[in-house]
Amino acid sequence: MEAAAFDFAIIGATPLALLLAGFLAERHKRSVCLVAEFHDDYRLPRGFDLSLAPLTRPETWALLAASEPETTKLVTRVAGKAAFSRLDPMVVAESPAGADALSHARHMALGFGHEVEAIAAGAGLPEGATANRFRDAVFLHRGAMARGFVPWLESFGVRRVRSGEFQAEFIVLADDEAVLSHDNGLIKAVAATGIATAPAAKLAAPFMTFLDRGLSLHQLDNQGVIAVARGEEEEASGQVGAALPQGARLAGRAAFPLAAAIDGAPLLGLSRPGVFTIAGLGATGAFLAAPLARYLAGAASDAEATWIEARSPLADRSLIVDVVA
Repeated sequence: MEAAAFDFAIIGATPLALLLAGFLAERHKRSVCLVAEFHDDYRLPRGFDLSLAPLTRPETWALLAASEPETTKLVTRVAGKAAFSRLDPMVVAESPAGADALSHARHMALGFGHEVEAIAAGAGLPEGATANRFRDAVFLHRGAMARGFVPWLESFGVRRVRSGEFQAEFIVLADDEAVLSHDNGLIKAVAATGIATAPAAKLAAPFMTFLDRGLSLHQLDNQGVIAVARGEEEEASGQVGAALPQGARLAGRAAFPLAAAIDGAPLLGLSRPGVFTIAGLGATGAFLAAPLARYLAGAASDAEATWIEARSPLADRSLIVDVVA
């Protein structure tokens, strides 16, 4: 039997992949298939999806300011309010370089209308650390989002297929696993570890990012904590343990690779003919789905196209390195 043909094959099970498929199918009237297996209800998360991050590039802040409402509106319409929450993330820096990056990100956030609160030294922070609380970020709940999006996508003709069961004009690699499975010489695997704890004492914020440790923590409604840390399993576990309240008990742990460009900057573009790679966007990637979909559909604004093409494999990538959390 001949494989079905589509305009786009989106490979990935992340919110970014779901949103790309949705925007392309509903708004841009493209034929789309989704190559994805969803494990969010019984596998430790391999990342988080948050509308704010300690970014230092003003053009990225501008793009997020324009596109975040599109993502939040679509998620609300399709998956309901159970698929996201609003919270005030805290970013912690423990080195001079980290403090400089955090200061820059703070000024960027304030310039784009976000409220940012400086946290007093010693307020449950590591000795010598600097911290800021960023107000009113949108946090996506992956399991609830997938449960809402999959049937909705099917109603627009988006088919879930297995690898090798489709033909497509363009393949879009939209999560780390997909990116790493298509070796192109531009990407490296970065060791990471996910950790879950039993209910623990309250953290200083419901979501915390430690810039210098490559560590993010999310405290659930039941007070359990989910952490994702860069590094081999033992090293990452030590970093997580040092950031958790005393007495926190381990409930689960899993090692996995993350995808990163060799130069550390975000990578967006054709990594080979017909294959569009998305890597290194960090937690904010899902909130850039709308401009990415417009670009793929040939409908991007000049500002959107400029931002995306500056992150292509062919661009001068030294100009776009950023803090990604």
